[in-house]
Amino acid sequence: MQSWLEIGKLAASVATPIVVAILGVLLLRRIEGVKALVGKQSDFHKKWADEFFTCCQQFMQALERDLALLTTLGGLNDPNGKLGDEIKEEVYRLNAKLSELELRIRRSVVFAPISGGAVSRAANECVVLTAQLLKTLRGNLDEIIGKMNDFNLASRKAHAEMLGLGGYAEQSAPEGRSAGKSATRPRAPR
Repeated sequence: MQSWLEIGKLAASVATPIVVAILGVLLLRRIEGVKALVGKQSDFHKKWADEFFTCCQQFMQALERDLALLTTLGGLNDPNGKLGDEIKEEVYRLNAKLSELELRIRRSVVFAPISGGAVSRAANECVVLTAQLLKTLRGNLDEIIGKMNDFNLASRKAHAEMLGLGGYAEQSAPEGRSAGKSATRPRAPR
């Protein structure tokens, strides 16, 4: 009887490391599979966040160019002259580009469900205000710049959210930002 007990102990002492090794290998494979899946998802979100960032930069550059042209147009003695017509033609092209970029931004913020709506609203407000400026050649540039700042802050939060960076919800606009008070005709620097 004692020999059977010693054989059992010996079998258990041999089998235990083998079972632990097998379980370790299975667990390691599972962990590596999860790491690979997380890596693929992270790459996906990073790619979308990078494209979103590039789109936001292009939007701001087009908006800045549009405002510069509208300011120049508003300062012309004859906005309906040859130079005015050339400026208007470029502004119309820029407005089409702004609309395209705004649509791309709206499509991209789906990956930022918490802060994406603020980006879409700010982009839309920028486009609407510049369109009004084109129609009337009068407007509050400070208000438009304030909306551009709102867009930048919202897009920063959305970008952080897309990347899964913590703290994006706590970021806020700086205090004391002035949006301007009076509607003025844009003037070209002299």
